[in-house]
Amino acid sequence: MAASAIVACDPARCAALHADGLPATRLLVLGTATADPLGSDVVVATLAVRNQFGTRLQSVYAPVVIASFGTGAGRIDIRAIAPDGTAAYEAALAADRRSRISAGSQLLRNPRIIVAADARNALSAGDVDPRLLMMLAALADQQQVRITAFGDPSPGASPVVPLRSVEIAALGPGAEAEASLRSLLSFIDAQRQPFQPLRAALVGSSALTVEYAAPSPLGLLGSP
Repeated sequence: MAASAIVACDPARCAALHADGLPATRLLVLGTATADPLGSDVVVATLAVRNQFGTRLQSVYAPVVIASFGTGAGRIDIRAIAPDGTAAYEAALAADRRSRISAGSQLLRNPRIIVAADARNALSAGDVDPRLLMMLAALADQQQVRITAFGDPSPGASPVVPLRSVEIAALGPGAEAEASLRSLLSFIDAQRQPFQPLRAALVGSSALTVEYAAPSPLGLLGSP
């Protein structure tokens, strides 16, 4: 989750998150004094929250699950807030997907980007986070890039949620290939928000992984 994200939660869950180190300024406690989760970025949908809002939680406030943990009554869904309502959010999400398809197609045509088969499918389908798409284009301006896979580190996410991580492979064995990956990592580490990733690290000397925080921003790519 993004470092600046405001989290809406029931009193018990907010207290637990605060005890775990989340600042009180980033918590919106849902209760009698707070009629809805609007004003937050995500809502932690525990049983108490689901009971409080009923079907309005999905139909009005937070239509998309970005992560889900557990089962039954103990299930906890992390949902992205739709600040302007579900209809506007879904329209923005559809427009964003069209932009991601367009941007992914451009990356696939870039001769400086080598893409594995499964990763090609993700790019052409618009399944990749816009921050990754823009970062990969910038990296290709620096040097040739080999993309092996995209991934989603969040369990139980809705199918419409973009993939927020990528694995970039070294272009060959040896110290020169490792140096190239380190150069890419240095470029990524120097980025500012919204392009500063949640984490980026070398995997031995053969690959680089980059992961962005949830939720994925809408409209970052502009109109398709």
